[in-house]
Amino acid sequence: MKAATAAAFPVLLLPSPTLAAEAGHVAYATGGGAQATVGLLLVALFGLLIAEVCHKTLAAAAIVGTMLVISAATPLKIMDFTVAAQAVDWNVIFLLGSMMAIVSILIETRVFDWLNARMVRWAGGRPGVLANIVITATALLSAFADNVTTVLFLAPVVSKAARSLRLSVWALAMPMIMAANIGGTATLIGDPPNVIVGVASGLTFMDFIAFLAVPIIVMIVALCALSAVWYRRDLAGSHADEAAGEEVELRDPEVLVWTLGMVGLTFLGFFTHSLTHLPVGVIAFGGAVLAMLGRHAILRRRLGAKAADHAFAHCFERGIEWLTLGFFIFLFMAISAAEHTGLIASAAARLQDLVEAVSAGLGLGLQAKLLMAGLLILLFSAVASAVVDNIPYTIAAVTIVRVLVAGFSAEFEETGMAAADIGLMTNMLWWSLALGACLGGNGTLIGASANVTTVGILEKDGHHMPFVAFLTFGVPVMAMTVLIAAVYLACYVYVGPVRTNVIGAAALALLATLAAARHLARRPLRALPATVEQPD
Repeated sequence: MKAATAAAFPVLLLPSPTLAAEAGHVAYATGGGAQATVGLLLVALFGLLIAEVCHKTLAAAAIVGTMLVISAATPLKIMDFTVAAQAVDWNVIFLLGSMMAIVSILIETRVFDWLNARMVRWAGGRPGVLANIVITATALLSAFADNVTTVLFLAPVVSKAARSLRLSVWALAMPMIMAANIGGTATLIGDPPNVIVGVASGLTFMDFIAFLAVPIIVMIVALCALSAVWYRRDLAGSHADEAAGEEVELRDPEVLVWTLGMVGLTFLGFFTHSLTHLPVGVIAFGGAVLAMLGRHAILRRRLGAKAADHAFAHCFERGIEWLTLGFFIFLFMAISAAEHTGLIASAAARLQDLVEAVSAGLGLGLQAKLLMAGLLILLFSAVASAVVDNIPYTIAAVTIVRVLVAGFSAEFEETGMAAADIGLMTNMLWWSLALGACLGGNGTLIGASANVTTVGILEKDGHHMPFVAFLTFGVPVMAMTVLIAAVYLACYVYVGPVRTNVIGAAALALLATLAAARHLARRPLRALPATVEQPD
């Protein structure tokens, strides 16, 4: 955390014009004093989260309250309540709340107990194998569904699996969180920064898979290895309960079937939202309302109106993590101050200046200059996304990357390179931004929505995760994945984009084949049945 704070201080002290930024009808102060004040208050928020002097939601509320008081009592306009409230991403809030409601209904049907028993059985009671199953399943689901939705469904399963194996829940939950953020990087719809990058660059869904799938799979394999080493004591000391893996009887099958049907429709809406243009929050809200209406009708017919109303009230009051939603709301409001005062834009502009200064100072050639720009974007984006919300940062950064892409395209064109090859080469800068903005979210507890959501769910079950404890695993994972991304970008520039991905895919296929062969070699041979001689 000290490193993250140290990295934030140069940004806080950046000089900037003292012009007013119009946010609606409100003029925000954009001078160095306003940006420094907002930056220091955000650092104070991190301090409160680290010290744990109060609940994280109360800490975020206190910082927002301080910003409002400063704006009202001094000439330093760093936050307007109306603008800050409009800055809350209600799409995210509705998505989270709606999926929490659906998950609470599914919990009562014991479907997660059933999944837990199946997972423990598939793993043969071996926690290491179970951890790899959780990581792989999370990464795969997060690539094609929102990573927050993925952890909302898998967190209850992980909690029950850890209880079945008498294992620390964080030995499974922390790798799951990391896998959600890594897996979401692989596709256009997996993480919000990718959507922003895709729209700004014109890159398609298949482009993301073609050029990011290989490094993401490598990262997942590395995460499995790191998690096995990091949590080796927890995994070695675990043992299955006698009832672990036994068949679980589902409850309220009619409610379960109806709810799973609504989940299917909801996910269909997620997959097609680029065609329907419906926000994912609206889709999730519609799915949750239909799930609760169907459940209410089923319970009303079977148990009566009073019991059905009581079940709905219990689901709405207890099933939704209101403290987690409150934390997100206050965090969005606090980050909006950094956006409207120009703090994020100033940091992104300094990134462009740094690229030019380093390249000129080292006298780099065109390819080396491109790689240097990509690595700086990758590193800066990862650090920034670990300490602020990656959505407003990515919005600000795409402007800088667009300028850099245009500049490099002109330089490559002077060398006589074909237009198609120029596009492939300069796309490396977009991949740098996407990788950094998504992978940096693993660094801190508030770096990504999946982090806060999972911790909030498990804290309700009595599993506390301190801010610093999250850093001890999150920062190494972030560093490892950023290093893999840096190696990939270097190969992208010097080996070639297509060749790099073909060689990487072949290496992964060979690794998978060797692993499968090793697994088959370890399996005991089944004894052949004895032949019975037939009488003459």
